[in-house]
Amino acid sequence: MNTIICPVVAEGSRPDPVAQLHTVRRLVEERYSSEQPLARAALHLIDCATDIVGQLPDGDLDAARGALGSARAAVVSATFAVGRVRDMSAAGADQA
Repeated sequence: MNTIICPVVAEGSRPDPVAQLHTVRRLVEERYSSEQPLARAALHLIDCATDIVGQLPDGDLDAARGALGSARAAVVSATFAVGRVRDMSAAGADQA
Protein backbone atom coordinates (compact mmCIF):
# COMPACT_ATOMS: atom_id res chain seq x y z
CA MET A 1 0.00 0.00 0.00
CA ASN A 2 1.32 3.43 -0.93
CA THR A 3 0.79 6.11 1.69
CA ILE A 4 1.17 9.84 1.29
CA ILE A 5 2.63 11.49 4.37
CA CYS A 6 1.87 15.14 4.95
CA PRO A 7 3.47 17.33 7.64
CA VAL A 8 1.44 17.73 10.82
CA VAL A 9 0.14 21.19 11.58
CA ALA A 10 1.07 22.70 14.94
CA GLU A 11 -1.70 22.48 17.50
CA GLY A 12 -3.69 25.66 17.84
CA SER A 13 -2.93 27.01 14.37
CA ARG A 14 -5.61 27.10 11.68
CA PRO A 15 -4.08 26.33 8.31
CA ASP A 16 -5.74 27.41 5.10
CA PRO A 17 -7.75 24.39 3.90
CA VAL A 18 -7.36 25.38 0.23
CA ALA A 19 -3.59 25.51 0.63
CA GLN A 20 -3.71 22.08 2.29
CA LEU A 21 -5.70 20.66 -0.63
CA HIS A 22 -3.18 22.13 -3.09
CA THR A 23 -0.42 20.42 -1.12
CA VAL A 24 -2.26 17.10 -1.19
CA ARG A 25 -2.81 17.42 -4.95
CA ARG A 26 0.88 18.08 -5.51
CA LEU A 27 1.81 15.06 -3.38
CA VAL A 28 -0.57 12.79 -5.30
CA GLU A 29 0.82 14.06 -8.62
CA GLU A 30 4.39 13.44 -7.45
CA ARG A 31 3.68 9.98 -6.07
CA TYR A 32 1.32 8.47 -8.67
CA SER A 33 1.07 8.48 -12.44
CA SER A 34 -1.88 10.51 -13.72
CA GLU A 35 -2.42 7.66 -16.18
CA GLN A 36 -3.66 5.43 -13.34
CA PRO A 37 -7.48 5.51 -13.15
CA LEU A 38 -7.54 5.78 -9.36
CA ALA A 39 -4.99 8.60 -9.38
CA ARG A 40 -7.07 10.50 -11.94
CA ALA A 41 -10.17 9.97 -9.79
CA ALA A 42 -8.32 11.16 -6.67
CA LEU A 43 -7.05 14.28 -8.45
CA HIS A 44 -10.56 15.04 -9.68
CA LEU A 45 -12.00 14.68 -6.17
CA ILE A 46 -9.26 16.92 -4.76
CA ASP A 47 -10.04 19.55 -7.41
CA CYS A 48 -13.76 19.38 -6.57
CA ALA A 49 -13.04 19.69 -2.85
CA THR A 50 -10.75 22.65 -3.49
CA ASP A 51 -13.44 24.44 -5.51
CA ILE A 52 -16.08 23.86 -2.84
CA VAL A 53 -13.89 24.71 0.17
CA GLY A 54 -12.66 27.87 -1.56
CA GLN A 55 -16.25 29.08 -1.93
CA LEU A 56 -17.37 28.39 1.63
CA PRO A 57 -17.89 31.56 3.63
CA ASP A 58 -16.85 31.35 7.29
CA GLY A 59 -19.75 30.51 9.58
CA ASP A 60 -22.37 29.92 6.85
CA LEU A 61 -24.10 26.75 8.03
CA ASP A 62 -26.32 26.43 4.93
CA ALA A 63 -23.30 26.63 2.62
CA ALA A 64 -21.52 24.05 4.76
CA ARG A 65 -24.52 21.70 4.53
CA GLY A 66 -24.58 22.12 0.75
CA ALA A 67 -20.88 21.31 0.59
CA LEU A 68 -21.46 18.25 2.75
CA GLY A 69 -24.11 17.03 0.30
CA SER A 70 -21.65 17.49 -2.56
CA ALA A 71 -18.98 15.62 -0.60
CA ARG A 72 -21.33 12.71 -0.02
CA ALA A 73 -22.09 12.55 -3.73
CA ALA A 74 -18.35 12.57 -4.46
CA VAL A 75 -17.80 9.67 -2.07
CA VAL A 76 -20.51 7.65 -3.81
CA SER A 77 -18.91 8.40 -7.18
CA ALA A 78 -15.46 7.51 -5.90
CA THR A 79 -16.72 4.25 -4.43
CA PHE A 80 -18.24 3.33 -7.79
CA ALA A 81 -14.99 4.24 -9.57
CA VAL A 82 -12.91 2.07 -7.24
CA GLY A 83 -15.25 -0.87 -7.80
CA ARG A 84 -15.17 -0.34 -11.56
CA VAL A 85 -11.36 -0.20 -11.65
CA ARG A 86 -11.20 -3.33 -9.49
CA ASP A 87 -13.60 -5.14 -11.86
CA MET A 88 -11.60 -4.01 -14.91
CA SER A 89 -8.38 -5.19 -13.26
CA ALA A 90 -9.89 -8.58 -12.44
CA ALA A 91 -11.20 -8.96 -16.00
CA GLY A 92 -7.75 -8.07 -17.36
CA ALA A 93 -6.09 -10.61 -15.08
CA ASP A 94 -8.53 -13.30 -16.24
CA GLN A 95 -7.67 -12.60 -19.88
CA ALA A 96 -3.93 -12.78 -19.27
